[in-house]
Amino acid sequence: MKKWQATVLVCASLVCLSACKNQMESQADKQNGDKNAQVSSQMAKQGEAVPDFSLTGVDDKTYRLSDYKGKKVYLKFWASWCSICLASLPDTDELAKEASDDYVILTVVSPGQKGEQAEEAFKKWYQGLDYKNLPVLLDPSGKLLASYGVRSYPTQAFIDKEGKLVKTQPGFMDKETTLQTLKNID
Repeated sequence: MKKWQATVLVCASLVCLSACKNQMESQADKQNGDKNAQVSSQMAKQGEAVPDFSLTGVDDKTYRLSDYKGKKVYLKFWASWCSICLASLPDTDELAKEASDDYVILTVVSPGQKGEQAEEAFKKWYQGLDYKNLPVLLDPSGKLLASYGVRSYPTQAFIDKEGKLVKTQPGFMDKETTLQTLKNID
């Protein structure tokens, strides 16, 4: 076979695979969207109002950001395979337990995204842990993850009482720093 024919064949194959992948992602988005993901694709920008979302938690409750208007919100994006995330879950659970009328703690996991296990496998795994105060919201479409520009785990987002993004912080953040950041938000 001539070199140019092989190149054309490879390119055509890649186009076909890409089309199949896009079709599968579109079908998965429809299934996930019908099930529990109502997330805007709008990017969250510091100093601006963040889009509302509605996600189901591992506890089967529905969580909407708009339900917390008037409170500061700490959003922690994490994954079950992330050792730093797992090491900081006890502190995050304590923060959630100690949450006041002033702030709320929410965590987000994206099953099937960025190396995270599938939703049912994650739920089963999470049930074996002993974090009873920690709301874990499921973002199987990955749209909330994308809207906050999450590139690594853990990543924290701080939202003020008016629903504006104050700060996004990738990497480890200890309990005291998290509390201080929440206190410094007007």
